[in-house]
Amino acid sequence: MLGGETPDVNPDLKFDVQADTEPDMKPDEKADAQPDEKPDVVTGNGEPLGAGGFRETALRVLRLMFGESRGSRWAGFCVLVSIPVILYPYRVGPRLASIAGCVALGCTAFLQLKRRLVYIALVILTLFVSIGLNGAQVLLREATETPEVAIPVISVSVVPGGDFFHTRITPERCMQAAVCFYKDGVAVVAAHSCELSPGVLDNHTLLNDVHVEGRVNVIEDNSWGFAVSPLYPPVDREEMPLGNAHEVAVGEPAQCLPPDSEPFDVEIAGWAMREDRQYIVLVSPRRITEGMSGTPVLQGGRIIGFLAAKWAFPSRAPYIAYASPAAAVYDAFRDHLGGR
Repeated sequence: MLGGETPDVNPDLKFDVQADTEPDMKPDEKADAQPDEKPDVVTGNGEPLGAGGFRETALRVLRLMFGESRGSRWAGFCVLVSIPVILYPYRVGPRLASIAGCVALGCTAFLQLKRRLVYIALVILTLFVSIGLNGAQVLLREATETPEVAIPVISVSVVPGGDFFHTRITPERCMQAAVCFYKDGVAVVAAHSCELSPGVLDNHTLLNDVHVEGRVNVIEDNSWGFAVSPLYPPVDREEMPLGNAHEVAVGEPAQCLPPDSEPFDVEIAGWAMREDRQYIVLVSPRRITEGMSGTPVLQGGRIIGFLAAKWAFPSRAPYIAYASPAAAVYDAFRDHLGGR
């Protein structure tokens, strides 16, 4: 086509032409017009860490800790949730804490063997830690204001003990405890059974590290202690009345007369049943050690009880001890004490 001739145009042939409809803008204005976009948070391997990234990370951690299956992950999650419940039984209640411990141990059955052993050990360790840290608070919550069973009522005075009593039961076995009280040449010792048979004691029987002259006989041994005769207090002491259950002031201070140290103060927390026996619950600022069984507990000028047991797993104060009621101990040996 040359010159001024106009080419023929097919009207059916159309061309797509994209027009630039945007107005002319300066570079700064175009930058400002771009929509705001938040930068992606990136993990260590370069993957974006949005909501889905957190979920994937959590799943990876659960798989690593508990295994690949969904059941094992839920079981492991229940174990972890149970641990704080076990650690704070005095807040949620000992029953709920016990249930949480059983649930945690049961959930470990859904884990693979190696993981199961690890989490069983973790639950058991948590139980022991909880007992050591919180056992005293749980026991104190269970103490009652009055005894749950009837305790004999007596009206008698005795010479208080607190003396160190030591004897050899067999060539390999020795026994040491505190004297509860003296009455008419009879001494009641320990406030719990020492499994002694009636008969003559070993010749090396000591009272406050002093050899006891003559033959000392075991009259009776029962669940409230054992009685020996003849045995008298090493120094002159005045008699004191024994206190009855209604004379024990719960929440008030008392005093212990141990054989190995100076008297120390305790608090009467209440009453508790242990192994079908009624005890007075004591809160002590110092540890109750072996050999203190039978230590007299005084309150209001009366002997209200004798140390007989202690909380076996204390890791810190307060320390819990149990005292046999004085009236019950005396009543158990009444026939050897003149029948009064």
